[in-house]
Amino acid sequence: MKTRKRILVIDDTDANRYVLKKILATQPSYEIIEAGSGEEGLALMDADIDLMIIDINLPDMTGFDLIQAAEKKLGRGKLPSIINISATFVTGKDKATGLNSGAQAYLTHPINPDEVVATISSLLKTNHRIERVEQQRNVAIALSQNLQTEKIMLERFMRSLSHDLRSPLTAASMVVGLMQKSPARRSGEMLDILEKNLQRMSQMITNVLDISHVSLGGGLQLNGEHFAVGALLEGAVQDLRIQIGNELRVDLETPEEQVFWDRHAFLRIIDNLVINAAKHGSKTAPIFIEQRYLEGEVLIRVRNGGSIPSDVLANLATPYFISTKSDVQGWGLGLPTVKALCESFGGRVEFSSEGEEVIVDVFLPVSLPRARTV
Repeated sequence: MKTRKRILVIDDTDANRYVLKKILATQPSYEIIEAGSGEEGLALMDADIDLMIIDINLPDMTGFDLIQAAEKKLGRGKLPSIINISATFVTGKDKATGLNSGAQAYLTHPINPDEVVATISSLLKTNHRIERVEQQRNVAIALSQNLQTEKIMLERFMRSLSHDLRSPLTAASMVVGLMQKSPARRSGEMLDILEKNLQRMSQMITNVLDISHVSLGGGLQLNGEHFAVGALLEGAVQDLRIQIGNELRVDLETPEEQVFWDRHAFLRIIDNLVINAAKHGSKTAPIFIEQRYLEGEVLIRVRNGGSIPSDVLANLATPYFISTKSDVQGWGLGLPTVKALCESFGGRVEFSSEGEEVIVDVFLPVSLPRARTV
């Protein structure tokens, strides 16, 4: 954080600059920078300059022209505090021109030390207060906009979650009712339907709890164990083939690669990615699940037919984000859960859309960070 105020003195007279520097040297909180021409002063101007003292009679341009050039360089509304100074008589018209150009004060030589120090101190304090108020205003606006966006997203999420929970709950209730009315119907098929719908609800609730925990600043606790990545992926895909209609094609580069991962958490990553691809992508095109070994990392890539607008792509891992451009409305926690799980592994997830294909790349270290294991 900057502790000293930077003051740029632009005057072509060496004696004038010397006098100003001598006066301001009594203030340890000021850093003085000198320039002997408008061009030299313009080159020294940047966002860190807090105040400029500009002679209105420079050899290469007027002080008024220099202020306009400074505004062009720094940007409209970004000029520091400015004091115009002159060694000759200044008319009211000259003062008006300076004030209209952006100056806040006028001084004349010979300079009164107390007057110059008081003027600079006043301008810097005023400028600081304005900046602080403006900053607070911008923060308040940003917070308000964020709250409004989150409110809309949360409302959509609650509607979608209520709808999605109702479906498996209704199915499970119907199965229980049928088996209660007719004990003879307590078949393995009925129990399988009941179990799958209860698992669906459990998964939704788990995702909500996980995302809430991450949002509050916590991580996801993982339990590591050793296994070959190929066998785990093949088993996961075998189960997914029962749930979705798309053809699943698997390409494993190093199926015998030994990893130290949380088995359940990894299966949640794959399930969410593949089910999301089937739900939002092409209904007829195959879904590809590929595994590659990188140095110290395992890459899991899931790609499917479809495309995602860039503004949606940027928000895929945002909790409760539900795209209004999607024909199939989800409830916005599947991919954020994937992101949270990947980061808990010490890895990352990347989303991209190339042509008519959507690609999700998951990078996971071959071994969980020890701090994440139990």
